[in-house]
Amino acid sequence: MSPRAEMGIVLLGICALLVTTVFVGTRWREKSGGLGQVPPPAPEYARRIIALRDEDYDLVLRGGARVNGMGATWPFASLLVSRDQIELRVQILMPIRIARAEVIGLRRVRGLFSYGFKFRTESGRLDKVSFWLPGKAAHQLAELGWH
Repeated sequence: MSPRAEMGIVLLGICALLVTTVFVGTRWREKSGGLGQVPPPAPEYARRIIALRDEDYDLVLRGGARVNGMGATWPFASLLVSRDQIELRVQILMPIRIARAEVIGLRRVRGLFSYGFKFRTESGRLDKVSFWLPGKAAHQLAELGWH
């Protein structure tokens, strides 16, 4: 086989790989709600979420976040916490409001240099949401009933 034919086969393989990657990525975004998006809460939980002002929250934490493939490092993500709900704000995304009744627990995760947590829910709506905490903030969350 000539070198040109071999090069053509290699290029054809690379093009097929790129097309497959784009197709799979597009289908993944359709199924997961889109890059950086999460599905809305179920109606029984959505009714429990109210719009609070920043000063109405008991605790404000700055850290890093990962939301369905989009990441933000400190200080571009903040977590506003009250006893009844949490609001995760990532600078370029819509805020994510989470009712306490929807969360069945927090799961700690270990990153390369820090610890974070993921929200555990029955529906799995927040499976692709994680927040990376500064210092001993997990203790402060536990005091407000988030553990």
